[in-house]
Amino acid sequence: MNISENCYQWLMNMYDPAQEEEGWNKLSQEDQAHFAELRKKNLARQEAVQNLENENEYYFSAFDSLPLPMAIKDKNKKLLFVNKEYKRVIKMHLESAKNQAEINGEEVKSVNMTDELSNFDIANIAYFSDESIESFLENCTYAIEHCAIVQQEFALGNGDDKQNYIYWLTGFETATKKRGLVSVYYDDSFFQSILNRLNKKIVDLEQEQQNIIKTSTLDPLTGAYNRQVLSGFLEEAIKGSREKGSPFSLLMLDIDHFKKVNDTYGHLIGDQVLQLLVMLLKKTLRDRDYVVRFGGEEFLIILHDISYENSCRIAERIRILMEENMSTPMRRPITVSIGVVSYHQDETIKDLLQRVDDNLYKAKTSGRNVVVASE
Repeated sequence: MNISENCYQWLMNMYDPAQEEEGWNKLSQEDQAHFAELRKKNLARQEAVQNLENENEYYFSAFDSLPLPMAIKDKNKKLLFVNKEYKRVIKMHLESAKNQAEINGEEVKSVNMTDELSNFDIANIAYFSDESIESFLENCTYAIEHCAIVQQEFALGNGDDKQNYIYWLTGFETATKKRGLVSVYYDDSFFQSILNRLNKKIVDLEQEQQNIIKTSTLDPLTGAYNRQVLSGFLEEAIKGSREKGSPFSLLMLDIDHFKKVNDTYGHLIGDQVLQLLVMLLKKTLRDRDYVVRFGGEEFLIILHDISYENSCRIAERIRILMEENMSTPMRRPITVSIGVVSYHQDETIKDLLQRVDDNLYKAKTSGRNVVVASE
């Protein structure tokens, strides 16, 4: 008995331990050595095949989990694999077309509705598409031959069940020069979901940007704008005044004897006074007016589109409001002094700030709790 016959006989009897041992003992030591080597190689091949099958199952499972209809074709445009979503969409539209044709009394193209891969060919797609099969096949051929990407709109279904799609054909070539095609189909709802997510992301980013701007431009203690944005605000107001003739005024406010408040009652009370002042200002002023913390207890107020006379009235209203609503823990009124100026055409920011500062100084030196204004 030669080795091939012995191997065959051994394999045939492998489930009978007694015959297996008898067959093995009939082999010469040399045959046994050869057989052991063959068996080792066969086991290695079986393990490699099993590993390949496991990998294929892994990738095909991932392919099946994709929410978009996808297919893989060979160089002859024959379908090799389609995922579950592809089958679902094609079956849905085939059934819809069949029902519509029966309702209209039309002849129905024979289509097997099983899940077998062989029943899902290119003709099934083109038949229910508003694109001719010739055009579809030409796009497939071009993508394969040029390893290119072809994108085309088409429709599936009939009547009310008709739905717009975009197919994406991607030709590819392996390292061994084997070519093929991957096709992906997107429906309207897919793009709408992407658009919705993008819009939400844009809204979130805009909100985040606003939060960043707010954090970087506001004084953390009082919530008033900080001094870093003052120049920008004034430049904007000056530009509007020069281009549109919109008048604006600038108020500089200082809390009287604020150092004494801090020294007597502590900085915590002083901080509360500052916060209350800004809160009262925001309630009094319009949305388009700006309150800027200029220094420790000094604040600048930009009043847009307002005459000199009205800005003086607002300044006086603010002075009275603070006197009536701010007080020390001992119920002593806390007052403010205010300087007021209106913008002069061709005046620089430096000159404008100097004029309002001069008026505030006059208010402080003339007894405090007063408004000093100059047009």
